[in-house]
Amino acid sequence: MPRFQNIYCIIKLSEFDYHNASDLRQSMFNRLNDSKREQIRTSRDNQTDFIAKLKKIAGQLKLDIHYIPEKDIDTINPSENDLVISCGGDGTFLSCAQQFENSVLLGMNSDYKPKAGLGSFGALTSINRLNLESHLQRLIHGDFFIDKWKRLQVKINDQLIDRYGVNDIYFGQKISYQTCDITLHQSGIEQDFNCSGILCCTGMGSHAWYYNAGGSPFSNDIDAFGFRVLFPNLKRPLEFSSGIVSSRNELIMVPEGEDYILSFDSKPDVITTQLGDEIRVFLAPNKAVKVISFYGT
Repeated sequence: MPRFQNIYCIIKLSEFDYHNASDLRQSMFNRLNDSKREQIRTSRDNQTDFIAKLKKIAGQLKLDIHYIPEKDIDTINPSENDLVISCGGDGTFLSCAQQFENSVLLGMNSDYKPKAGLGSFGALTSINRLNLESHLQRLIHGDFFIDKWKRLQVKINDQLIDRYGVNDIYFGQKISYQTCDITLHQSGIEQDFNCSGILCCTGMGSHAWYYNAGGSPFSNDIDAFGFRVLFPNLKRPLEFSSGIVSSRNELIMVPEGEDYILSFDSKPDVITTQLGDEIRVFLAPNKAVKVISFYGT
């Protein structure tokens, strides 16, 4: 097996366990309809079974894995020689990618059922209950490659922000039903928008929110990122409302209002901007996420 100094597995807190962590959350859970409560319980059971299977197979293969609840993610500091496994879904993977920028990552979907409503598909995860044993075998024998996924970064008034977007970065109002006014500079063209915000994405992220917002997915191998203006006011003349920006260029956004936010991969810890700030979005140089991928999958 390729030599990893340590292997950590970050385990997602299931929605069921989240709701049962306090009396208030449990009362909220009890107000959900029967179908939703059953779906949450099934997801918890799927995860419990997956983790038990993972631990059993890892023990048989003599894989020394340190299991860490996601709430304790701050208690470890993996190095570039360590492997970090995310065990949950895409959200857990993104949390690990933001937290551990130097380590090698491997995504596992602990609630995999590809049919709608019966679990999650997991676009960022390569291991699920169907291939768990075979892929762990391949991991041991080195039958994989380390892919590099581009990440987005921003500068605010020329100050580099130490956060990254693996999928996307959203800029706009914190309250989704409120519109915002943003001036956008792209390829030497300036355009004023009254819209629901701006979404910038990597090739990987182009298959997620960007796609659902009407954007066309593009390859993660392209040395560029995409952007899309969300629900622009069509009464204004528009020269563009979306585009692809090469790694040699930046997308510049200037808020024409107070307290707009920057959200990285839809995480709640947002950055608030002020009127007239200059936000530059670009592909982060030499900051790609290192991800284990398997040949033929």
